[in-house]
Amino acid sequence: MTEPAGFTLVSHTLGGLPLVNHVLRRLRFDELLQRHLPPPDPRAQLPPSAALGVLTRNLVLARVPLYGLGEWAPAWVPALLGLRPEQVALLNDDRVGRALDRLFDADPRALLTALVVPMVKEFQVSLEQLHNDSTSLTLHGEYAAATGRLVRGRPTLVVTFGHNKDHRPDLKQLLWILTVSADGAVPVHVKVADGDTEDSTTHRETWEVLRALVGSANFGLDPVSWTLQIARKCGRSVPWPSASGGRSRRSSRLRRCG
Repeated sequence: MTEPAGFTLVSHTLGGLPLVNHVLRRLRFDELLQRHLPPPDPRAQLPPSAALGVLTRNLVLARVPLYGLGEWAPAWVPALLGLRPEQVALLNDDRVGRALDRLFDADPRALLTALVVPMVKEFQVSLEQLHNDSTSLTLHGEYAAATGRLVRGRPTLVVTFGHNKDHRPDLKQLLWILTVSADGAVPVHVKVADGDTEDSTTHRETWEVLRALVGSANFGLDPVSWTLQIARKCGRSVPWPSASGGRSRRSSRLRRCG
């Protein structure tokens, strides 16, 4: 088809971006990043918050690896990615990697709280019942530098061998801990721990974080993995949910273990 003189046909994909952006706007996600990230380098052509915004949208829609973002982004409407047209060509794995470095320098606890608390109110998520579990993040490679050393004054994680739930004892790992609401399976708390961390040692900290998030101990916690873990240690009591005034769907079964 011949194009009219003076016009050029440009095609872009909308896909699920309008829906994703609707949710991100209600979460004030872009404002959140700008508020919590360290001030950007004035020489940066692409602000870290913009690069992380593209990465977030990609994780929801496509999960393209970092090195592929530069090829993935041009197919989409730039404004819906949070970019100006001239910024699309600036996307590459190096710039996104530096943006992730800036995210590392942010306060993760404050950032997560600032995201979750307004989210619960905005979407009216019930926190009356929560579900908690953990699993392995299995990694390929040596990760020789991932020893838990301090980086720019912040502790890092230890990538090492542990009880691998992917049945790959030959590979190193991290431990991924996730709590979601029974109401819609909305993530409300996440933590990543050293690869050799035993699951049962994380439960009390998880409980205390959730109690602070809810604002009281008046919630139920269905810890999917807790029963089996504590049962393997029969005789070890876990009185703290009830002692804190909370309730666990399986707490009575756990107390009978001893």
